[in-house]
Order: sequence, then structure tokens, then C-alpha cells
Amino acid sequence: MKPKSSRGFTLIEIMIVVAIVGILAAVALPSYAEYIARGRRTDAKTQLMAAQQWMERLYSESFDYTQDSAGNATTGTTGLLSTQPFSTSPRGNEGSSAYAITLTASATNSYTLTATRVGAASSDKCGNFTLTNTGVKSIAAGTFNTTKYPTISDAILDCWR
Repeated sequence: MKPKSSRGFTLIEIMIVVAIVGILAAVALPSYAEYIARGRRTDAKTQLMAAQQWMERLYSESFDYTQDSAGNATTGTTGLLSTQPFSTSPRGNEGSSAYAITLTASATNSYTLTATRVGAASSDKCGNFTLTNTGVKSIAAGTFNTTKYPTISDAILDCWR
């Protein structure tokens, strides 16, 4: 009599493998999601800096943040800023928008740029980034996760680094 050879896996072996894969997925997916969110935030900050440089070039042309030398308005979402490649993050055809860059406040000698979360980034813990003409980097009040960051200072320190 020949011994019977077994082939395949037992139910217990399969259940152990499924449990191990589940544990690895539970650890890896949140880390991966945070990695993606951090990349989106970095791109949004880069686009804000590009918008700031554009505003400074505009000011050097007309000594006014609200219009260019031809008299075209730059305020609001219908102004010149919205036609620039840095008006969304990521740019144009580089993927779905995660942030919209807008000029939220503008006067002759000052402005505030805001990167507002949209789409996949709409629930990002860092909130909406702001940047002023004097270079003050901040987070829009009430947009960051208060469970993760008890104060706006904590959010600014972690999110703008």
C-alpha cells in the first residue's frame, strides 16, 4: 500500500494567510494614504509659491496687486490668476485637482492666496493653506483637523514644514 500524498492547502492554512494579509493591509493602507496626502500638500504649497511669485511680478509691473499694466483685474476667481497654470494643484493635465489656488483677498498693496481642498483632498487633516504678500504662511481657520492639531499653531508647524 502506498501512502496517500496530500495536495493543496487546508482551511486553517488559508485562514492564517488571510489573517496575515489583513493585518499587513491594515498597517500599510493608512501609511500609504498619508504618503499620498503629504505629496498633494507639497504640490499645493509649490503652486502657492508660484502664484506668489506671479503676483510679485505683477506688482513690479504696475505697483498694484489688483490689476496689471493693461488694467485687467486680478481679483476673484474670474481674474487673471484663474487662467494661470498654477491655479490648481496638481497643474492642468497632471491628475485630478486636489487643491484650487485662489486670490481670496486683494488690495492695492496686499493680497492673500488660498489653496482650498477639493476632490480627494477635501478631508485632508491640514486644511486650506494661505499665503500673504508678506510671506506669512498659515492655515485657514476652521479648516484643519482639531483632533490631530489642538491649535492652529500646531497645524501650521506640522503642515507647512
